[in-house]
Amino acid sequence: MAHRSRFELAQVAGALLGSALAAIFLMPAASWAVDWGKVTATDIPLFYPGQVSWEKTLTASEHKGATKFRAGETCRDCHADEEVDMGASRAEIDKFAGRSSLVVQLKAAVAGGNLHLQVSGPAVGDKAPDVGVMLGSEALKSTTQAGCWVACHDDAPDMASDSGQKLGKYLARSRSKNTPTGGGDSVRPQAELDAALAAGEFLELLEVDASGKGERVYILDKLHERELAGTTMRVEGGRWIAEMQRPLAAGGKGEIALDAGKTYHVGVAIHDPGVKGRKHLVSLERSLVVGSGSADIVVQQQ
Repeated sequence: MAHRSRFELAQVAGALLGSALAAIFLMPAASWAVDWGKVTATDIPLFYPGQVSWEKTLTASEHKGATKFRAGETCRDCHADEEVDMGASRAEIDKFAGRSSLVVQLKAAVAGGNLHLQVSGPAVGDKAPDVGVMLGSEALKSTTQAGCWVACHDDAPDMASDSGQKLGKYLARSRSKNTPTGGGDSVRPQAELDAALAAGEFLELLEVDASGKGERVYILDKLHERELAGTTMRVEGGRWIAEMQRPLAAGGKGEIALDAGKTYHVGVAIHDPGVKGRKHLVSLERSLVVGSGSADIVVQQQ
């Protein structure tokens, strides 16, 4: 083997050091410890929504509050503290055998330049659910009123107007023809979708399944999924605890920049063990602010 010069060895050493530093800075956010005992929990009721879609909330014959909703009132303006009754009513209509409501606890903190979220709740038979937290900015006005409901449409699988198109979640903003039965496959041209993304008119979804595997998704014309590192799920003392995190900064397409003092909107959903599709439990919208400000959830710095 030929002897290397000091200059060559220095180059190799520098490359190795650079790789090591890159590995450190690219480690999952879980490497930044959060003392959850010092973070205030927010109670969030979840309930079974049945086949109530975004379109039905806007239709007077289906929703007696549609006129007020169209005028700008939010779901919580009318239905705060009604989650248990709404879940029971919809479960009875659907003959749904699972639990129709529960209360989860959400904690949020900033550490190491990342937003950390912990969601916990009572387990079913010591089994964990799949957990999702939806996030939207003020740029998407509809999410300020209805949270994640804006992505749930009447033509989705197992919904009232399902025609077998196998449509997943999407936003009406991505469709050129929105009707009382949904937007169907009338997807706008890519240039218009790109403009909506640039304007912040999309939702971001952070998910942790029962095994602890994570996904980071953005929703506009459909679900755009990729892996989310550093997520965990565990069951302790009859409660499941899901943890997830993402950078405060937006690093790519479909990522929301979380700036101090600005208001964002979140929704929480779970799929209990053995439950799929629309038969989940969901929350009404909640506001969130990073640092200081007035919101349902004030994210604390550690």
